[in-house]
Amino acid sequence: MHPSARLGYTPLIRFIGKRTWPSGPSTPHAHPAGVPLSAGFSKSPPAPEPSGPAIFSEFWEAPKRFWMRELSADEMTAIEVYTFPTF
Repeated sequence: MHPSARLGYTPLIRFIGKRTWPSGPSTPHAHPAGVPLSAGFSKSPPAPEPSGPAIFSEFWEAPKRFWMRELSADEMTAIEVYTFPTF
């Protein structure tokens, strides 16, 4: 016979009591272990600075590797076969 069957079962988890839920939403606040906002952090992050002309109004302004080119029949077949799986 198992020892727990003789002594009775005692669960390892202990419940504190009945759970009470707040009636309204709580006010937002910073986490107690977080860095205080007065330590040089602003409310919103700064806007990123563009690193170069990333937006091209015409395709010929972009490098040649980004230009559209004609696909061969083998490339189209590979795209169709591996894009749409058959179930």
